[in-house]
Amino acid sequence: MNHFLGRRDALRVLLASLAATQFPVTAFAADYPDKPIHLLVPFPPGGLTDVLGRMVGERLRKSLNQAVVVENKPGAGTLLGAGAVAKAPADGYSLMVATSTTLGISPFLYENTPFKISDLTGVAMLGDVTLLLVTRPDFPAANAAELVAAVRAKPGGYNFASPGSGTVHHLLIEMLKAQENLNVPHVPYQGSGPALTDMMTGRIDFMLIDASIGMPQVRANKIKLLAIAASKRSALAPETPTLNETYPKLDLQAWQSIAAPAGTPPAIVAKLNAEINRELATPEFRAELSKVGLEARPMGVVEFNEMIRKDAPRWAELVKLSGAKAN
Repeated sequence: MNHFLGRRDALRVLLASLAATQFPVTAFAADYPDKPIHLLVPFPPGGLTDVLGRMVGERLRKSLNQAVVVENKPGAGTLLGAGAVAKAPADGYSLMVATSTTLGISPFLYENTPFKISDLTGVAMLGDVTLLLVTRPDFPAANAAELVAAVRAKPGGYNFASPGSGTVHHLLIEMLKAQENLNVPHVPYQGSGPALTDMMTGRIDFMLIDASIGMPQVRANKIKLLAIAASKRSALAPETPTLNETYPKLDLQAWQSIAAPAGTPPAIVAKLNAEINRELATPEFRAELSKVGLEARPMGVVEFNEMIRKDAPRWAELVKLSGAKAN
C-alpha cells in the first residue's frame, strides 16, 4: 500500500510540475498584450502593403486596447524586413505584414537570404491581392482565352510587362506561358507605373497589374480588362471572370498576411488570429479591403501555415522556370 501511495504522490508532483511549467505561457497569453506591438511593413509608405498594415494596426489597437506601432523597412524583395522580424524576440510583440513575395518568392529569388521561410510563422491570412489581366486598348482579345489564342498564333509577336523580374505579376504570366506553351517575351520595369504608361501608348501588349493602380485606367477606357487573378470574382468588376475559371491550374495567388517570428507562443498566435479573423468577418472591413484591391480570405493558423508550406515549392519552381534573378 505504501508503495502505491508513493507512486501516486510522485504522479501528483509530476503533474504539478508540468502545470507550473505551462502556467507562465498561459498567463502570458492571457495578459497579452501589455505593451505596444510593433508591426513591420517591408515596403515604403504609401503602397498597398503599407495601407493594409496601417488598417490592420488600427483594428488591432481597438480590439486589443493596446498601441500598434507601424514601421516601414523596405528592401531586397521584403527580405530586409522579414530578416529583422525573424530575429526579433518570439513574444508576440514583433509582427510583420508578410506577402506571397515574402513567404513564397524572394527566399528563392535572392542568394544568401537573411532568413528562411521556416523562421517565420503565419499568424493570419488577410486576403488575395486583386490583380487585373489588362491589355492595350486595341489588343485583339476580349478575354483570357482569346489572348492566349492570339499569342499562340503569333509566337514572339507580342510582349508582356511586369513591375519587376520575379514579382508575382511576372511569375503568374510565366506560369500561364508554361501551361499553355506560349512564346511571349517579358519586359521588366521598375514598378507598375512606367509599364502602365507604355501599355497605354501601345509599346506593351499586356500585363498583370494591381487593381488599385489599374482599375481607374480601365474605367477611363485607357486599357482593357480581360480577367481577374484572384481566388474569386472581385466586387470591383463582378462580371469579369477569374483567370482560373478559364485555366484551373493557374491557382497561385498574390496575397497579404500577418506573420511573427517562429516560436511565438501558440496561444498568442491563436489570439491574434481570432482577433484578425473577427475583423475580417465584418462587412465594413471587408468593404474597406475591397476598395484597395484585397479580397478578404480568413484562415485558421494551421490552414494558413499548411498553405504556405504547400505553395513555397511551387513558387520556387516558377522562379527557376522564369530564370528570374534578383536585381
